[in-house]
Amino acid sequence: MKTLLHIQMNIGHLLQRAVEEELAPFGLHHGQGRALMFILREAPVTQAELSRLMNVKAATVTNMLKPLEQQGLIQRRNDPVTNRALLVSLTPEGEVACEQVRNAWEQVEKRIRSGLTQQELETTFPTLEKVLVALGGTVPQNPINSFIKRKTS
Repeated sequence: MKTLLHIQMNIGHLLQRAVEEELAPFGLHHGQGRALMFILREAPVTQAELSRLMNVKAATVTNMLKPLEQQGLIQRRNDPVTNRALLVSLTPEGEVACEQVRNAWEQVEKRIRSGLTQQELETTFPTLEKVLVALGGTVPQNPINSFIKRKTS
């Protein structure tokens, strides 16, 4: 019998592997790529907010940010308003890394879309959003694809 759980777990694993392959030349893993892109969109952002946006534990964000800071891609500083929370923002090198992440995501997106018709895409998005909500997630107000689409000027 086919199960949604089995197919979704396999898709998740394959997506992660595809993104990892694209990011490997830049020394990043998929979670770090996601973190960089959220920081790009939301900066300055607290680590707590980043944790919420990424749907991961605060400790996961802390561990993910350490190597990004060591590589000079992000900077963390105390929030001048609260003097407690850490605000995270990108460095110029981090902005370059975001472009590499964006390019990697575009390649994976092209691979996914190449196997689907326009009609399949139109029905897939609402269905996957329902699955996301059923599992306790929220449909982003600023979808992740806003990271992929380039500004045209």
